[in-house]
Amino acid sequence: MNESEKREKQEFLIRFSRSSSVSAFRKICSKILRKSRCAFLDAEYKPVKYGGECNHLKLGKYLARLKSNPLREYMLFRCNCNKICLSFPIIQGSSVYGHVLFIHLNKEPRKTAIDSVRICMDLALKEFQKERELNKLYETIRPRAIALSTIHTIHRLLSSTLNMDELIERIARLTLQVMRSRHCSIMLMDESKKYLIPKAVINLDEEIPKTGPQYKKIRLGVKLEGRVAKTGKAALSRNSVCVPLVEEDIIGVISARNKTNDAPFDKFELEILITLAEQAVIAVKNAEMYEEQEKMAYGSIKTLAALLDSKSPNTFTHSDQFVKMVLAIAEEMKLPREDITNLHYSALLPDTGKFSIPDEILKKPGSLSSAEYDIIKKQHLESLKIIEHLEFLKPAIPIIRHHHERYDGAGYPDGLKGKAIPVGARVMAVANAFEAMVSARPYKGKKISIFQAIKEIEKNKGTQFDPEAVDAFIEVAKKPEFKNILGASA
Repeated sequence: MNESEKREKQEFLIRFSRSSSVSAFRKICSKILRKSRCAFLDAEYKPVKYGGECNHLKLGKYLARLKSNPLREYMLFRCNCNKICLSFPIIQGSSVYGHVLFIHLNKEPRKTAIDSVRICMDLALKEFQKERELNKLYETIRPRAIALSTIHTIHRLLSSTLNMDELIERIARLTLQVMRSRHCSIMLMDESKKYLIPKAVINLDEEIPKTGPQYKKIRLGVKLEGRVAKTGKAALSRNSVCVPLVEEDIIGVISARNKTNDAPFDKFELEILITLAEQAVIAVKNAEMYEEQEKMAYGSIKTLAALLDSKSPNTFTHSDQFVKMVLAIAEEMKLPREDITNLHYSALLPDTGKFSIPDEILKKPGSLSSAEYDIIKKQHLESLKIIEHLEFLKPAIPIIRHHHERYDGAGYPDGLKGKAIPVGARVMAVANAFEAMVSARPYKGKKISIFQAIKEIEKNKGTQFDPEAVDAFIEVAKKPEFKNILGASA
């Protein structure tokens, strides 16, 4: 018998002696053999588990007799104390893995009792084998089940956000959860293909700032992540696991370190991380395509805005300060990222309908007549015809249409009231009114101070303006960056 076979038998016997099936076996045999004690010997008759219950046992002449015929069904003998003991071989296939000993029996058991114990041990062995098979099956299925769950979770992540920063942070947190690790980092290759740029670094033990050393770029070939990115080969050690993010080429790496229970990482967890990485690549590439589409959309809007402004600057569109203010209010209100994107588009093109309004009305000093005001309200709806065929601007159309509504229902074009007005339109109404008050417009009197404009906004909270949007605007106005947003207007 070679060393590997010895280790295999020893491990089997140790696990069997500590299994739940042996616990039940001990209890039944104690009743059959009247309070006997049980011990285990390995195939070479060395004690496996005595627990102090027969430390006086000297394996002498009777062991030689056992060795002479180890496959015999059972053997009765007397130990050094001259007390009766019973031995059964533990057989798997044609091999003896060890022996179970019942020590210091009160009297010699009958054949029927011995047969009953033999049957109980066979049943205990079969039960233990079932436990082992189930455990093996569990260990085989578990990583695949987690992998399937991971795929499903990432699919949900894909549908929940296409913002690259949010997506990568969520994938990092998912990795912590799935790998049961304390640390995770996701790094993407820079344009030169020479460095990895950390995009998300999360440590359960401490908050890692974006300015920290953990966010410094890493040259390929340096450190664990750099080596994996350079070779394209996954790395597994006791306390870390790192796999490449591969599309056609390597685009980055994802790594996990230090399990929460201090156990080592194993090949199954490596398999799970590889599956997670495959799905993460799909998510990252989708987010990149979305970002490219956003850039193209933003460029198209800026081009349209520039064409409109060529007739009369800031008449059909608003200043950059207005756009920044709208976004600052939206961020303060913690609106969803998709709503903020649509609001951004809307803020760039809120009044394109003015393009068809005669210059004598647009540039008329003083107040407008009711007839002239009706023309402006009518032409506001015309602005939608300019952009309604642009697919990417469709979510922005309700915001542009309703940003002249009033919270009390007295606005135009549809007289919507309260929460029936799209939230983006409620935000733009506040920013639009503030900009109108602090800037010179032909159709109104002199501009007023920033302080006066803020007070006027507060005064109309709940009537002209949404209270939540006003509260967010006031918070933005208190911040030091507010003057930077206003720029020259300040």
